[in-house]
Amino acid sequence: MRVAVTGGTGFVGAALLTHLMDRGFEVRALARNPDQFNAPKNITVLRGGLEDEAALNELTEGADVFFNLAGVTHARKADEYQRTNVDGAMRAARAAKAASAKFIHISSISARAPEVSPYARSKYESEAAIRAASGANPWLALRLPAIYGPGDMVTLPYFKLVKLGLALEPRTSTPAHASILYVEDAAAAITEAANSAPPGAVYEVGDERPEGHAWSEIGAILGEQLAKRPHAIRVPRALIGAYHKVISATEKALGRKPSVREGQVNEFFHPDWVARSDLLSNATPWRPATPLKEGFAKTALWYQKNGLL
Repeated sequence: MRVAVTGGTGFVGAALLTHLMDRGFEVRALARNPDQFNAPKNITVLRGGLEDEAALNELTEGADVFFNLAGVTHARKADEYQRTNVDGAMRAARAAKAASAKFIHISSISARAPEVSPYARSKYESEAAIRAASGANPWLALRLPAIYGPGDMVTLPYFKLVKLGLALEPRTSTPAHASILYVEDAAAAITEAANSAPPGAVYEVGDERPEGHAWSEIGAILGEQLAKRPHAIRVPRALIGAYHKVISATEKALGRKPSVREGQVNEFFHPDWVARSDLLSNATPWRPATPLKEGFAKTALWYQKNGLL
């Protein structure tokens, strides 16, 4: 089977490429800078981005499935989310339709609450955009939860805090819960969705716990893997908001790529990011294979081996 992939340079995208290659798929990937793309062997890499319709058409020519993982998570301006996550996804869906390739779009659990941030709204609107652009061509969208694992730089600061003996969690009226999924399980979910999920639907992807994990539990489990008993600190919204403002102002002054996004405080304090409805695990044979304890141990070991923790 020939598959096309965008977003292969990202954390989840890289795991998906490896997963596909290990299972004998013929893979073509799109990258803005192919020379800097350390792709697995035997992958055909084409130059281009979601704004390049010619590159998208070349990528999807002869493809059976098109996995669209490309997108922006931290934009300098809100309209960048629209251009990439919505308009770009629409062009990708059109290219898949022209090639008669099944279109698998990677969304986010945050799309469930589009009012919390510009990023969440863009993921919500991307689902409507691909639905309209696909027409009768088979498509589906996957709302992934928080993803972690070896190679993830986003989760690293949390690991470092827990190693110091601190486990931060949002101070909410009811304990906040979230689904949190190991990256290899995410890659397997995406592949299985293409193989067996009924098209024309949006699926939420959960972890091994139907009720998700409370923040206090996440900190305690990670502490166990790091031989620590972290002190749980319920952080008030005002403190996190002030911290984010300082970080954003500093990065803007220095011309750096933003590490925090507009509305991220709202995302952090949202009480329920647990995958609950239209679950992929109800529609396909896929099940998470890596419990949080095991996944944290593997991730911590990778950080340690690379001198990061």
